[in-house]
Amino acid sequence: MRYPMCVLEGVCVNHELEPLRLIENLSNDEFERFKASIRIFTSKTFIIRGIEKERELYDFTIRNIALFDAWFSCMDATLARDESLGVIAFRGSGSTRLHFNREEICAVLTLRLLYEDKKLEVSLTAFPITTIGEFQQRYNVMTGTEIKKTALIAVLSRLSSCKLISIETADYADPDGIIQLYPSIPLSIERGALDEAVAFLQKKEPEDPDLNVSFESEEIEGEEIAEYL
Repeated sequence: MRYPMCVLEGVCVNHELEPLRLIENLSNDEFERFKASIRIFTSKTFIIRGIEKERELYDFTIRNIALFDAWFSCMDATLARDESLGVIAFRGSGSTRLHFNREEICAVLTLRLLYEDKKLEVSLTAFPITTIGEFQQRYNVMTGTEIKKTALIAVLSRLSSCKLISIETADYADPDGIIQLYPSIPLSIERGALDEAVAFLQKKEPEDPDLNVSFESEEIEGEEIAEYL
Protein backbone atom coordinates (compact mmCIF):
# COMPACT_ATOMS: atom_id res chain seq x y z
CA MET A 1 0.00 0.00 0.00
CA ARG A 2 1.48 3.34 -1.07
CA TYR A 3 -0.59 5.56 1.27
CA PRO A 4 0.97 7.51 4.15
CA MET A 5 -0.12 6.95 7.74
CA CYS A 6 -2.88 9.58 7.55
CA VAL A 7 -4.93 7.23 5.34
CA LEU A 8 -6.51 4.32 7.11
CA GLU A 9 -7.18 1.04 5.29
CA GLY A 10 -7.22 2.79 1.93
CA VAL A 11 -9.99 5.22 2.97
CA CYS A 12 -9.18 8.94 3.06
CA VAL A 13 -10.14 10.55 6.34
CA ASN A 14 -11.34 13.79 4.72
CA HIS A 15 -11.98 15.29 1.29
CA GLU A 16 -8.67 17.16 1.26
CA LEU A 17 -6.88 13.82 1.28
CA GLU A 18 -8.92 12.20 -1.48
CA PRO A 19 -6.24 12.96 -4.11
CA LEU A 20 -4.02 10.45 -2.31
CA ARG A 21 -6.05 7.78 -4.10
CA LEU A 22 -4.30 8.93 -7.28
CA ILE A 23 -1.07 7.37 -6.10
CA GLU A 24 -2.47 3.92 -6.94
CA ASN A 25 -2.84 5.03 -10.58
CA LEU A 26 0.84 5.89 -10.97
CA SER A 27 2.96 3.61 -13.10
CA ASN A 28 6.18 2.30 -11.61
CA ASP A 29 8.17 4.99 -13.44
CA GLU A 30 5.78 7.70 -12.25
CA PHE A 31 5.99 6.42 -8.70
CA GLU A 32 9.79 6.68 -8.88
CA ARG A 33 9.46 10.30 -10.07
CA PHE A 34 7.03 10.95 -7.23
CA LYS A 35 9.54 9.64 -4.68
CA ALA A 36 12.39 11.56 -6.29
CA SER A 37 10.39 14.79 -6.13
CA ILE A 38 9.54 14.24 -2.47
CA ARG A 39 13.22 13.70 -1.66
CA ILE A 40 14.25 16.92 -3.39
CA PHE A 41 11.54 18.99 -1.73
CA THR A 42 12.39 17.76 1.76
CA SER A 43 16.17 18.00 1.33
CA LYS A 44 16.69 20.91 -1.10
CA THR A 45 13.37 22.80 -0.76
CA PHE A 46 13.05 23.76 -4.44
CA ILE A 47 12.40 22.09 -7.78
CA ILE A 48 13.33 24.49 -10.57
CA ARG A 49 12.15 24.08 -14.16
CA GLY A 50 15.20 25.82 -15.61
CA ILE A 51 17.58 23.21 -14.19
CA GLU A 52 17.72 20.63 -16.96
CA LYS A 53 17.84 17.56 -14.73
CA GLU A 54 14.80 18.80 -12.77
CA ARG A 55 12.55 19.79 -15.69
CA GLU A 56 10.85 16.41 -15.86
CA LEU A 57 10.22 16.38 -12.10
CA TYR A 58 8.89 19.95 -12.24
CA ASP A 59 6.40 19.05 -14.99
CA PHE A 60 5.43 15.86 -13.15
CA THR A 61 4.78 17.79 -9.93
CA ILE A 62 2.65 20.42 -11.68
CA ARG A 63 0.57 17.71 -13.37
CA ASN A 64 0.04 15.95 -10.05
CA ILE A 65 -0.07 18.96 -7.75
CA ALA A 66 -3.25 17.77 -5.97
CA LEU A 67 -1.51 14.52 -5.01
CA PHE A 68 1.56 16.37 -3.70
CA ASP A 69 -0.58 18.86 -1.77
CA ALA A 70 -2.48 16.05 -0.08
CA TRP A 71 0.71 14.13 0.69
CA PHE A 72 2.46 17.11 2.28
CA SER A 73 -0.63 18.08 4.26
CA CYS A 74 -0.05 14.88 6.23
CA MET A 75 3.17 16.42 7.59
CA ASP A 76 1.72 19.92 8.11
CA ALA A 77 3.58 21.21 5.09
CA THR A 78 2.61 22.85 1.81
CA LEU A 79 4.01 23.56 -1.63
CA ALA A 80 4.27 27.11 -2.94
CA ARG A 81 4.71 27.57 -6.67
CA ASP A 82 5.11 30.27 -9.26
CA GLU A 83 4.72 28.88 -12.75
CA SER A 84 5.84 32.15 -14.34
CA LEU A 85 9.18 31.76 -12.54
CA GLY A 86 9.20 28.00 -13.00
CA VAL A 87 9.83 27.09 -9.39
CA ILE A 88 8.04 25.02 -6.72
CA ALA A 89 9.02 25.25 -3.07
CA PHE A 90 8.46 23.05 -0.05
CA ARG A 91 7.28 24.99 3.00
CA GLY A 92 7.49 23.04 6.22
CA SER A 93 7.51 24.01 9.85
CA GLY A 94 9.62 23.63 12.96
CA SER A 95 12.72 21.53 12.45
CA THR A 96 12.29 21.51 8.66
CA ARG A 97 13.21 25.19 8.46
CA LEU A 98 16.68 26.41 7.69
CA HIS A 99 18.10 28.97 10.11
CA PHE A 100 20.33 31.75 8.80
CA ASN A 101 22.72 33.99 10.68
CA ARG A 102 22.97 37.72 10.06
CA GLU A 103 25.56 37.50 7.26
CA GLU A 104 23.52 34.86 5.45
CA ILE A 105 20.34 36.94 5.77
CA CYS A 106 22.12 39.99 4.38
CA ALA A 107 23.48 37.85 1.55
CA VAL A 108 20.01 36.60 0.59
CA LEU A 109 18.70 40.16 0.54
CA THR A 110 21.66 41.21 -1.61
CA LEU A 111 20.90 38.39 -4.04
CA ARG A 112 17.27 39.52 -4.23
CA LEU A 113 18.34 43.05 -5.14
CA LEU A 114 20.71 41.70 -7.76
CA TYR A 115 18.00 39.46 -9.19
CA GLU A 116 15.76 42.48 -9.70
CA ASP A 117 18.50 44.19 -11.70
CA LYS A 118 19.83 41.23 -13.64
CA LYS A 119 16.52 39.73 -14.76
CA LEU A 120 16.10 42.68 -17.12
CA GLU A 121 19.44 42.14 -18.85
CA VAL A 122 19.63 40.18 -22.09
CA SER A 123 21.53 36.95 -21.51
CA LEU A 124 22.12 33.63 -23.24
CA THR A 125 22.07 31.81 -19.90
CA ALA A 126 19.04 30.06 -18.41
CA PHE A 127 19.17 32.27 -15.30
CA PRO A 128 20.27 35.83 -14.52
CA ILE A 129 23.96 36.01 -13.66
CA THR A 130 26.26 38.21 -11.61
CA THR A 131 29.86 37.94 -10.42
CA ILE A 132 31.21 37.24 -6.96
CA GLY A 133 32.87 40.65 -7.02
CA GLU A 134 29.62 42.44 -7.82
CA PHE A 135 27.81 40.48 -5.13
CA GLN A 136 30.49 41.41 -2.60
CA GLN A 137 30.31 45.08 -3.56
CA ARG A 138 26.50 45.20 -3.27
CA TYR A 139 26.64 43.35 0.05
CA ASN A 140 29.14 45.86 1.46
CA VAL A 141 27.06 48.83 0.31
CA MET A 142 23.81 47.44 1.73
CA THR A 143 25.25 46.50 5.12
CA GLY A 144 27.77 49.30 5.49
CA THR A 145 30.43 46.76 6.43
CA GLU A 146 33.00 44.83 4.43
CA ILE A 147 32.45 41.09 4.33
CA LYS A 148 35.61 39.12 5.13
CA LYS A 149 36.97 36.53 2.70
CA THR A 150 36.27 33.58 4.99
CA ALA A 151 32.73 34.80 5.63
CA LEU A 152 32.17 35.37 1.91
CA ILE A 153 33.20 31.82 1.08
CA ALA A 154 31.04 30.38 3.87
CA VAL A 155 27.99 32.45 2.87
CA LEU A 156 28.19 31.58 -0.82
CA SER A 157 28.67 27.91 -0.01
CA ARG A 158 25.61 27.91 2.25
CA LEU A 159 23.36 29.71 -0.24
CA SER A 160 24.48 27.38 -2.99
CA SER A 161 23.58 24.38 -0.84
CA CYS A 162 20.17 25.99 -0.18
CA LYS A 163 19.59 26.10 -3.95
CA LEU A 164 19.31 29.86 -4.24
CA ILE A 165 22.38 30.16 -6.46
CA SER A 166 24.84 28.13 -8.49
CA ILE A 167 28.48 29.18 -8.56
CA GLU A 168 30.44 28.45 -11.72
CA THR A 169 33.90 28.40 -10.14
CA ALA A 170 35.77 26.34 -7.59
CA ASP A 171 37.20 29.48 -5.98
CA TYR A 172 34.38 31.22 -4.12
CA ALA A 173 36.63 34.21 -3.46
CA ASP A 174 37.35 34.84 -7.16
CA PRO A 175 35.78 38.25 -7.95
CA ASP A 176 35.30 37.20 -11.59
CA GLY A 177 33.53 33.98 -10.67
CA ILE A 178 30.02 33.68 -12.12
CA ILE A 179 26.95 33.29 -9.90
CA GLN A 180 23.72 32.04 -11.43
CA LEU A 181 20.70 33.52 -9.65
CA TYR A 182 17.92 30.96 -9.33
CA PRO A 183 14.21 31.95 -9.41
CA SER A 184 13.95 30.46 -5.91
CA ILE A 185 15.26 33.88 -4.78
CA PRO A 186 12.21 35.98 -5.78
CA LEU A 187 9.83 33.21 -4.72
CA SER A 188 11.40 33.37 -1.27
CA ILE A 189 11.30 37.14 -0.88
CA GLU A 190 8.69 39.34 -2.50
CA ARG A 191 9.60 42.90 -3.47
CA GLY A 192 7.61 44.55 -0.68
CA ALA A 193 9.12 42.24 1.92
CA LEU A 194 12.56 42.97 0.50
CA ASP A 195 12.17 46.71 1.00
CA GLU A 196 10.99 46.22 4.59
CA ALA A 197 13.83 43.82 5.38
CA VAL A 198 16.53 46.09 3.98
CA ALA A 199 15.18 49.03 5.97
CA PHE A 200 15.07 46.89 9.09
CA LEU A 201 18.61 45.58 8.69
CA GLN A 202 20.04 49.03 8.12
CA LYS A 203 18.69 50.13 11.50
CA LYS A 204 20.25 47.21 13.41
CA GLU A 205 23.66 46.81 14.98
CA PRO A 206 25.89 44.07 13.47
CA GLU A 207 25.47 41.69 16.40
CA ASP A 208 21.79 42.35 17.06
CA PRO A 209 20.25 39.00 18.16
CA ASP A 210 16.95 39.90 16.49
CA LEU A 211 18.61 39.10 13.15
CA ASN A 212 18.82 35.37 13.83
CA VAL A 213 15.65 34.43 11.98
CA SER A 214 14.60 31.30 10.17
CA PHE A 215 14.40 30.50 6.50
CA GLU A 216 10.67 30.41 5.88
CA SER A 217 7.77 32.31 7.41
CA GLU A 218 9.25 34.31 10.28
CA GLU A 219 8.39 37.64 11.88
CA ILE A 220 10.72 40.45 12.88
CA GLU A 221 9.26 42.92 15.39
CA GLY A 222 5.78 41.87 14.31
CA GLU A 223 6.39 42.39 10.59
CA GLU A 224 6.69 39.40 8.27
CA ILE A 225 9.50 40.22 5.90
CA ALA A 226 9.29 37.21 3.62
CA GLU A 227 7.53 33.95 2.88
CA TYR A 228 10.65 31.87 3.43
CA LEU A 229 13.20 34.17 5.08
